[in-house]
Amino acid sequence: MRGVLFAISGGFFLTLQSVANARISNGIGTWQAATLTQMTGFIVALLITLILRDRTFRQMKEVKLLYLSGGALAAAVLFSNMTAVHLMGVTLTISLFLIAQLGLALVIDWNGWFGMIKRRLQLPQVIGILMMIGGVLILKW
Repeated sequence: MRGVLFAISGGFFLTLQSVANARISNGIGTWQAATLTQMTGFIVALLITLILRDRTFRQMKEVKLLYLSGGALAAAVLFSNMTAVHLMGVTLTISLFLIAQLGLALVIDWNGWFGMIKRRLQLPQVIGILMMIGGVLILKW
């Protein structure tokens, strides 16, 4: 149940962040807004780590370089998200982001990439993605 609550709150925060970032980028530019967002996120995460007195960050040297690229990927996510919100609005942007996330997540699970357990792709999953695409087409028109 906690996982569900975290996932739902993450979805809410992503939507709020998308709107805030798009508004910020109107005034200072997209890459500047992405920089500001990454910097404030780093500061908040660092403060929480320090408050919790979590010292596991010392193990960062054991993390594979591929996985350390997550921050760089976040910059691409922020830029893509802000640009899409400006061009299409929040609803369509979040809808397409969600479909893209689910589609890639299915491929990752199906192939067992990144050390994930291989899972069979089943017809209900494919139908679910197709229904979501249909829903986005309905939203757009």
